[in-house]
Amino acid sequence: MNSVESHKIMPNQGGISVWQRKVKWGILLAAFLALWLGSQAVTQAAPLSAQVTRIYGQTRIETAIQISQEGWKSAQTVLLARADDFPDSLVSVPLSKRLDAPILLTYPAEIDPGVIEEIKRLGAEHVIILGGAGVMGEQITKPLENAGLRWERIGGKDRYDTAVQVAERLGGNGQVILTNGENFPDALAIGPYAGFTETPILLTASNVLPEVTHKMLQEYGAYSLDNGAEAVAKTYVIGGEGAVSPAVVEGLSGMTRIAGKDRYETAAQVQWFTQEQLGRDEEQNTDKLQKIFLVTGRNFPDALVAGALAVKQNAFLFMSEQDKLPVMTYSAMGNAGENLWVVMVGSQAVLSSDVQSMVEGTLIPPYLLAGLTIVLDPGHGGKDTGAIGASGMYEKNNTLPTAQYVADLLRQAGAKVVMTRTSDVAPCGSNYTELKDLQTRVNIANQINADLFVSIHNDSFSNPEAGGITTYISDQNTQAAKARALATAVQQEVIKQVKLQDRKVKSSNFYVVKNTTMPAILIELGFMSNPTEEKLISSSDFQKKAAMGIYRGILSYQGI
Repeated sequence: MNSVESHKIMPNQGGISVWQRKVKWGILLAAFLALWLGSQAVTQAAPLSAQVTRIYGQTRIETAIQISQEGWKSAQTVLLARADDFPDSLVSVPLSKRLDAPILLTYPAEIDPGVIEEIKRLGAEHVIILGGAGVMGEQITKPLENAGLRWERIGGKDRYDTAVQVAERLGGNGQVILTNGENFPDALAIGPYAGFTETPILLTASNVLPEVTHKMLQEYGAYSLDNGAEAVAKTYVIGGEGAVSPAVVEGLSGMTRIAGKDRYETAAQVQWFTQEQLGRDEEQNTDKLQKIFLVTGRNFPDALVAGALAVKQNAFLFMSEQDKLPVMTYSAMGNAGENLWVVMVGSQAVLSSDVQSMVEGTLIPPYLLAGLTIVLDPGHGGKDTGAIGASGMYEKNNTLPTAQYVADLLRQAGAKVVMTRTSDVAPCGSNYTELKDLQTRVNIANQINADLFVSIHNDSFSNPEAGGITTYISDQNTQAAKARALATAVQQEVIKQVKLQDRKVKSSNFYVVKNTTMPAILIELGFMSNPTEEKLISSSDFQKKAAMGIYRGILSYQGI
């Protein structure tokens, strides 16, 4: 009898064959029920594989018109902002939501004829100009009047005053947003949340809170009361202490700061906050497409006008570099839903074809797993065939190509991958013994101080109807808690891919997962003894899907 599943030998088992151990396991199955993951949380993110469309014009003004045409068949009111400067328009998305008004752009020297045409197409009779007469003067108002349009202005003496005037239009709703008015990314990132909830956005300088803003925060009740009671309004501060210093927020009670190390991470944190606050994650596991917008983080016009459309269409807004998708954006988009429709705002000169490929999933960002060393252990090899299937297939011939598919995915994501074998040769060489083989596999991982260890196998059992996927850990591994988290993530993602029975995560002191010094798992990808599964798991299609599941599980474990 062949000693199948030799990866599972333990020193105290002597000459008992693994096949005999599997029969015994079947008889005593009830005594070895697995424990589910307890308090360890695993981030449910996944690689992107979104449907992608683009929307853009030849200029930022034309892009705004395209956005308007995408979202509005008609509108009574239009917001008109400067195309070349952002201060007065930063706070306009919640007003757009309140009035159901698209945001159009113009340069201050003259109004583009296309803007007038778009206002007429919408049937709008009312235009709100964002900014004072000094920034949007007669060169803009006269053409509006000549076109028979009624206009009004929301514009203070500076950007902070303008933000207060917009806030006064919105009124209070028990919360207020405070962010930096000297730059645009943070204000535009929070725009969709402000729009969904019609929450006013107030602006501040980095180190000094303008008096007009301070007064409005007082009116909203953002400060502690004289009797020591908490503020009556929640304040959400967007941006780190470099953008909004501690001195600026002194005295604000009920304050929550949402920030990342840069504009992209802050935008991602804002999205997670929005999803949590609005309970939108309930739709993630449905077949419904989740629409999101991707804009450049390097300029303001696209994010401004797309933010208004995102609110109208119940979508999220994300920011990207021109030539690469930032890792936090990638992760947050993966969390936004399973069936994504991404609308990229801008041409390839704004958001490159590489960014589009990363969103579509045809190009894996090389930074996702950079710095991580992962050992992949294709079970068996050489004279050790592993389990022999119902039709005579060898387990060793399945585990190697599956591991190679996993290695390709991990390497594309920037990980260093070490294989315990790369051909049909046992890792310990020609002087094979079962224990020596297992020790060699463990030593490979321990000697290089790998970050993760993943052993890949197929299962077998006396009952040919037994089937499914199982992932094992050892509670005696020094990193058992992390191993369980990894196993749970991998098990969940592999089941999603291959659609076989979920036999859960189980604990057993198999040699390779017990004696490695890093989080280690052993995954059984189907049963060789099941004729249906034997045929399935030997196919390249199944092996690629299983590999994708393992890869996605590792990303999920890493919080990506």
